[in-house]
Parts: sequence; structure tokens; C-alpha cells
Amino acid sequence: MTVFKARPDAPSRLGVRALAFTAVLCVACSDNKPKPVEPGPGDGGTDVRAQLLSAAGECILGTAREFLPKATALQTATAALRDAPDAAARTAARTAFHEAMDVWQVMEPMQVGPAAPRSSPGGAEIRDNIHSFPLYNRCSIEEQLVSKGYESASFSSSLVTRRGFLALEYLLFYEGAETACGPNSVIVAQGTWAALSADERAARKRAYAAVVAADVHKHAQALVTAWAPEGGNFLKTLATAGSGNAVFPSTQVALNAMSDALFYVEREGKDQKLARPLALRDCSSSICPELLESQFAGRSKQNLRQNLVGFRRLMDGCGPDFTGTGFDDVLAAVGAEAVATRMRQEVVEADAALVAVEEADLAQALVQDKPSVMTVYNDFKGITDTLKTDFITTLDLEPPAGLEGDND
Repeated sequence: MTVFKARPDAPSRLGVRALAFTAVLCVACSDNKPKPVEPGPGDGGTDVRAQLLSAAGECILGTAREFLPKATALQTATAALRDAPDAAARTAARTAFHEAMDVWQVMEPMQVGPAAPRSSPGGAEIRDNIHSFPLYNRCSIEEQLVSKGYESASFSSSLVTRRGFLALEYLLFYEGAETACGPNSVIVAQGTWAALSADERAARKRAYAAVVAADVHKHAQALVTAWAPEGGNFLKTLATAGSGNAVFPSTQVALNAMSDALFYVEREGKDQKLARPLALRDCSSSICPELLESQFAGRSKQNLRQNLVGFRRLMDGCGPDFTGTGFDDVLAAVGAEAVATRMRQEVVEADAALVAVEEADLAQALVQDKPSVMTVYNDFKGITDTLKTDFITTLDLEPPAGLEGDND
């Protein structure tokens, strides 16, 4: 059974749209954020770009440090559920999952350096070990339940689809008895899944969840250590981009890595979290809710909202109300403040569209009000269209690998 969080009373769609329109007007007509010092003749905003790299590193480290205690609480809660299972412990573990996921989804558009794939400068793939979306294989998780593979000493190096938040969501929230495995899976063909009693299956889920949460915590700590001055000090690596820096031999290479991270809203946000469930790609039905990011915890909409928070922390600034140095300051320094203003408007509109979805989550909205989800998609497309055109062109950045020629 899929479990969804109760939704508090929401304002009407008309009211939300009115508020959003007012917010957009305010963004357009009154931006009180302090503007950067204009660069000297011919330096093209070099000083502001260096300030951005320093500020972005502090922002990423700060967000990682914000996530670490949430991961600790999740580890503690799942261990308590394993050792003394009752309704209160189950609720506490689910609450800890939501609180940790809220912060992690802010981190998602910040995959620079250690969190990024190994193909990226300084990449160590820490992110994929915490949250592998869109890579997901429920059958693989269920096979682990039968084999008790999570008890193996090598489990932490097993496939990421068996670990991380997607596995935890299934283990903590899915209460059904069915398996997603097909007839050729050994647990179906040999009847070992069906042979598990309901109590045994539930006990194994609790034990598995505790192992996965501990693994998430381990990688959360590794991320903080990699960035912290007292650890790997990737903070300094990013801030000192330029000649002599083996990871970022120029400021432009570092800015490209940050730009690639922002394109999360294109690849995972627009294309994976929205286009596929909306049947705009990779779906042969009118809708495909089974392709949503959150299958059991009912938080696909919330995840997208948190992604926009992370995006704005790098784009506009990481301080309160998105103050501080961001990509918008670099745009302003080269005379393209209008591009930054338009981007800000588009993010506000996308968030307002998510708020305007009246259903508890996108799974219900796809069935009951698909046009509202289509509005979210179109608003995300507004963000990514600007990213792929005026943003990277103005700052002389390269699109992420694999995105060239993507016109949707």
C-alpha cells in the first residue's frame, strides 16, 4: 500500500496564482539584493567569478553539514525501529526519512566535486551512493530481502539501486505483499518470496532499512569530510581555481562544473521527474505515475520544490532569502542582469505552479488534474530554456555532456 503524507489545507489555485503573480512583479520591479562591484575594463567580471566560487563552496559545504545530522537521526530512528518495532517507532523512522530527504533534495542541484560523477572534475560519486534516482530497481531490493544480502560485509559496495534513499523509501513505506519481480526472477521461480510470512518480511525490511540508513550516514559524513578544511578541503580546491590547480586549471572550468550541476533541473527535474510521468517521453500510456521519483512516500512534489531551493542557492545566493553572491551577480557584472531577473522570475513561477497543484502529490494530480502538472513542466522548461541559451551563452559556458542538441 502506498502511504502518502497528510496534506494540510491549501489555498485555492486562483489564490496561489494571484500570490505568485504578485511575487513575480515584485521580483521584476524591486530587487534589493546588493549588486557586485563592476569589474575593471576588460577583466570580464573575473573578481566576481572568484567570489562566486568561494561563496558556492561555502554554500555546498554548509548544506552538506545541514544534511549530516538529519542522516544521523535517520540512522538512529531506523535502528530503533529494527530493535523495538511499534507504531510510534515506525512513525519516527518515516518522519526522519522525510526530514533527511528535504535537505538532500536541496543538495541535488549542487553536485560539484565529490558528489558529482567520476567523469566530472573532482567527482567521487558520493551522490549516487546516497540517492541514485533515476536509477531504481525494486526487484533488486526484494531479492536482497529474500537473500539477506544486506547482511553481507560487502553490501556497502553493492549496486546503488540496492541502497540509498530509494531503497529506504520502499523499505519504510511500502506495506504490500506483492513483488515487482517477474517470473524469471529466482525469488519468484523458486517461490522464496511467497514463502516469506508477513511478519518475517516486515522484520527483514526493518533490518535492511537500518543497514541502508547507516550506509547513507557513512556517505553523508564522507561528503562533509571531502569539502571541509579539516578534511579533503575541496572548499579550497574550488575557491582557488586557476593556474596550478590540478582539478580546476581555470576559473572557467570551475564555473562550468557549477553550471553542469544547475542543469539538474533539466535532466532529472524536467525530463525525469516530470516529462516521463506526463507521458511526454518513455511512456506509452496517457500518464505513467509509476515513473515518479517518490513511489511510496508521496513526496514527488515536495522533492521538486526543494530542488528549486538548491538551484536558487547557487543562482541567487545562499544567504537568507537567497542573498549573497550567486551566478546572478556574475551575470550582472557582465551587463546581463536581465537574464538573472528572468531566471529568478521563472523559478518563482515554477514553485508557484507546484504549490498550485491541489492534490497531495503528483501521483494523484496526474490522474485528477493532469493540466496542473503540465503547467509545472512548462514552468520548469522556462527555467531550462534560459539555462540552455542566454545563461551559458552570456557566460561562455559549455552545456553538460550529452545535452548538446537537446531542444525540448
